Amino acid sequence: MRKIFKIALTELCTLFYSPIAWLVLIIFTVQACMTYFRLVDIILMQQFSKPLWYSIAKEMYTGNLGLFPNMLVHLYLYIPLLTMGLMSREYSSGSIKLLYSSPVSSVQIIFGKFLSMMIYSLILVGILFLFVGFTAWNVPRFDMSLALSGLLGIYLVICSYAAIGLFMSCLTSYQVVAAVATLGALAFLNYVGRIGQEVPFIRVITYWLSISGRSDELINGLISSEDVFYFLIVIGLFLMLS
Repeated sequence: MRKIFKIALTELCTLFYSPIAWLVLIIFTVQACMTYFRLVDIILMQQFSKPLWYSIAKEMYTGNLGLFPNMLVHLYLYIPLLTMGLMSREYSSGSIKLLYSSPVSSVQIIFGKFLSMMIYSLILVGILFLFVGFTAWNVPRFDMSLALSGLLGIYLVICSYAAIGLFMSCLTSYQVVAAVATLGALAFLNYVGRIGQEVPFIRVITYWLSISGRSDELINGLISSEDVFYFLIVIGLFLMLS
């Protein structure tokens, strides 16, 4: 475990030495701020015209206009920038030979790289938690369990995307190729849920292929073991392939 943590720490340092990690954090935060304050304006206007009789937490964080679904729509655009160099950088620079010659196994390398992405994902989720905490501070009887369930769903989606990106990065020594391949795979998995919805058989298949769609129940406040195991299986599958 110590070697895995050292690899993860080294990868995080490398990631934050580049402007990409900071750029993604800035864009993610700005997008979250714009979406959040737009929702606040909408709710305030509704309160003046017709007071809400339902949960403010549900109105702000779930549904088509909620913060979590809006952030989830654009996540697949950020992850390829973060994962494209996880292994491709090692191949192109030749440092992979040093890793292989050191007393470190391939499993430790892969888990260390993925652990760094898990920690970075926690930072992204932590940004969203700041908005949840601000809302909970100002809204009486705020439904915190619903918000925490949504954060769990987003975290599992980001980790699944990171596992896919890590696998793509293992296939090539070119970071741009890895980024484009990851973007294509994640875009397909995001929009496949909209294909053939009028045919029951195809609808079932696309439901299982759509990663972002599997988080809908978690975002709506229902933690289902089926959905959690689905994400864990996807993560385990792509880590094994890596």
